[in-house]
Amino acid sequence: MQTRSLFIILATLFIVACFTPIGLAKGLSDLITTLYGGNGIPVTKVFEKERDTGGVDVVTTVQVPLDSIFEIQNLNLVLNSEKGEFPVSSTSGGFTFQYDSELEVFTRTTDSLGPIFAERAPTLGKGKLNFGFSYTYIDFSTLEGKDLDDLKTTVLLDEKQKDKNLLQLDFDVDVESNLFSFYGTYGITDRWDVSILIPVMQIQVDARSTAKIINRTREKGVTGKTLGYSLDSGETMSDAVSGASTGLGDIFLRSKFNLVTSAWIDFSTALDVKLPTGDEDELLGTGRTSIKPFLVFSKNISHFTPHFNLGYEFNSGTEGHDRIVYTTGTDYAFSRGDNHFSVAVDIIGRHKTEESDIGNNIVDFSTGFKWSPRMGMLVFFNIQTPLNDDGLRADWIPTVGYELNF
Repeated sequence: MQTRSLFIILATLFIVACFTPIGLAKGLSDLITTLYGGNGIPVTKVFEKERDTGGVDVVTTVQVPLDSIFEIQNLNLVLNSEKGEFPVSSTSGGFTFQYDSELEVFTRTTDSLGPIFAERAPTLGKGKLNFGFSYTYIDFSTLEGKDLDDLKTTVLLDEKQKDKNLLQLDFDVDVESNLFSFYGTYGITDRWDVSILIPVMQIQVDARSTAKIINRTREKGVTGKTLGYSLDSGETMSDAVSGASTGLGDIFLRSKFNLVTSAWIDFSTALDVKLPTGDEDELLGTGRTSIKPFLVFSKNISHFTPHFNLGYEFNSGTEGHDRIVYTTGTDYAFSRGDNHFSVAVDIIGRHKTEESDIGNNIVDFSTGFKWSPRMGMLVFFNIQTPLNDDGLRADWIPTVGYELNF
């Protein structure tokens, strides 16, 4: 009865995710470039041109396109290529079992509740079902080490006078993500389990900008008018845009097979497939299929379970997104009466195999806590913090979750 109800819940969540209305703003991936009307920043240039009949003022409006600015190019690049990425918690569950044919019961294969953002080698167990839900909040704060609320750039308006007529742009960008993950794992055999993770994402982007011309020329022409550059709105020009989208993210599939269980090491192979089900234009998905084969090593040593994951992620579409991914750490298990606990620490890394302008080597520290008040149920809490400045990063990423095992 519980299993049937669980499948009904999963099916309902999947349908809701697929048909969630997308977008409070159209084309969220291009939102920042719609500042100042979307046609660039209107800068007025006044100059004089000699004619046979005498000098004449000529006024032209020069548009400075936002997508030509290096900082905005980088921000749009990472938003469009990586925003659909999300941290994936372990789908194998906190409990692993093996069927004892002599006793005709399932017995736990490890006392540890397992890591949170890593896999361990033992599989779930034949016929066992694990269901989980997690919520992750991400407030992006830096881009390649630069604060998103204080991005500054200077545009040269006059090639002949490189120290004058400079357009200074200040940007304050806020990108927030609320991620709801629904996942389940089923044990096909005692050594093989398969998993699915269905993400529902809510993305909010707010951008504010102020433009001003610094070191303006003050030369006056024969007509008495000041020559050079100016903004139509006065000394400064400001604008702000906001947008949000909600919907299904990129669905994630995993298969794990335990090859070796010995006295000194447990070893499994695994395969992740991420499908481009999220709307790329609304920053809900990456727009590419990802395939990641990886190896899982772990071993329970007293209360500790060290683990190491190493894989290679192939990405379809644009070149430069393939990367080596790794996670290494340990979890520590202990009990107090009927309550079981685990504390997990990990280093999580993603290294691009082809160097690009942004996000080549991302390394995070992850620490979390699991609590099981009774067999088959646990709750967990985790925090990820960056260990370097590469890419689009948050100061910290909290995740809370709940799991049931049947």
